[in-house]
Amino acid sequence: MNAVALKAPRPLNPKSADTKYTGGEPEWRLQPESESRASALIAAFTWYNYHYDKKTVKELVIDWLTRNDRQRDARDFARVPESTIRNQTGWLCRMNTMGLDLNEHELLAVDTAITEHLRTVRAIREVVKAAEPDAVARPNIQDRLRDKMVEAAGEIEGMYDDMIVAGARMSADFKPLLVLRGMNVAPQMVGEIAQHWKARLEELEEVIRGKDAQLVEGYGQFGRLQVKNLVKFAEQVIADCGSYVQIKKVERKPRKKKPVSAEILTARFKYLREFAELKLQSEPVTRLVNAQEAWLYETKKCKLIYVVADTHAGSFTVKGSSLIGFDPTNSIQKTLRKPAEQIKALLQGGVAQHRRYFKDIRATEIKFNGRGSENLILLKIR
Repeated sequence: MNAVALKAPRPLNPKSADTKYTGGEPEWRLQPESESRASALIAAFTWYNYHYDKKTVKELVIDWLTRNDRQRDARDFARVPESTIRNQTGWLCRMNTMGLDLNEHELLAVDTAITEHLRTVRAIREVVKAAEPDAVARPNIQDRLRDKMVEAAGEIEGMYDDMIVAGARMSADFKPLLVLRGMNVAPQMVGEIAQHWKARLEELEEVIRGKDAQLVEGYGQFGRLQVKNLVKFAEQVIADCGSYVQIKKVERKPRKKKPVSAEILTARFKYLREFAELKLQSEPVTRLVNAQEAWLYETKKCKLIYVVADTHAGSFTVKGSSLIGFDPTNSIQKTLRKPAEQIKALLQGGVAQHRRYFKDIRATEIKFNGRGSENLILLKIR
């Protein structure tokens, strides 16, 4: 396999005219003194952030890998999404190419970042290869959700880089929550971002405690107040991740229930289809669903029942073998002394006459419990 050809550094973007104010690209003919190293690196980061974009960051990492005889890594790194790469990784690679000797901490940071990206790319490739050896990988919904999460994580890392460039000073402009909302990251994916920053927070707190010599040396370019600001940023990211999940819970619309047919709702409702003694036949039981009132007759106890819908529900429906959504106060039953004559009289005329006739029946009023039975005739439903 041919080695990846070295590419010249990408030209400056249209802001190149500003180089008369910002100066040219930093060169490292002389290595910075240890006491001035932090300020020199911050000045260089500022220059690159001003003149170059995310695409350049990726190109600079690939160029650095190629110059260090890591052609395979360079080819695989080309598959890494640009948005996920921290600017600082690319700038350190470029600065090393331009003559800066990276110290142990800086080299470890670059190597760790690159290794993490390569591990992800190669793991995905192996999964796809195992599942469909001869097929072209097609991203599924989970892949898309993860890509969006990774992109958002990259934007937050970019904020962190900008903060470091600005001297590790907190700013009201750093709002991780707006990044998560703007990209509409899936709430179930946000935990990974929070977990990453919890690990970083633990590292920063360990720096403040000052018991780990390697960590203290690694963050040696920052003062105590600057490290505390980095801690505040990590805490803000974690808190914003939690807030975002809660916001999405509130915003989530309740799933619209699929309407259930009247046939299914009334399938278990108990009633009597025909009462031969009085030549009565029940109306279709499905009419009970969304009805507003009904007249029922309990054949065994000779009770005429008037059911009216609750004013809030507007109509009643059926659940199992019970009528629900009716007004328990105004739904009553009365015992009939002459069922044949009284039911015949009830069914004559319109709805207003039905109500009036039932009201005029002189009998003790008993509350209706809403339960169906095998002795129940559905006289009239509307």
